[in-house]
Amino acid sequence: MKQTIFFFLLLFSFMSCEKKPPINIYDTDEFKNLSKKDIIIGESVWVTTCFRCHTYGNMGAASIYDKEPIDKLAAKGFDELYKSVTNGMTGQNGVMPPKGSCYSCSENEIEKSIYYIFHLAKNIQESEKQTNEDGEL
Repeated sequence: MKQTIFFFLLLFSFMSCEKKPPINIYDTDEFKNLSKKDIIIGESVWVTTCFRCHTYGNMGAASIYDKEPIDKLAAKGFDELYKSVTNGMTGQNGVMPPKGSCYSCSENEIEKSIYYIFHLAKNIQESEKQTNEDGEL
């Protein structure tokens, strides 16, 4: 009896430790339900910090204008992105310092800025796609 209980406890502990695949940031409820307040908070961090690198891809950052790199980041899921932003990261072409250099930012502001970057990128990319479909330059 003790062996059976031990077996199920062991099995349960392995099952609960199983790593779940990340959810693409565009598919999260948080992204889909961004409020005006969330967007304003994220934008305030963007205009003071994030835009320097993520507008045109300076220092090896993914540019909001480049769909493929942004989509690859989105596929990593929020948790992985949040960890990278909070701790900083070294990429092939540059370094992002912890908190993207927004050392005074709260966890909530960092969270909203991540969602905002994807919100902005999606809007820009959809606008460019529509412009291309309409035959405008």
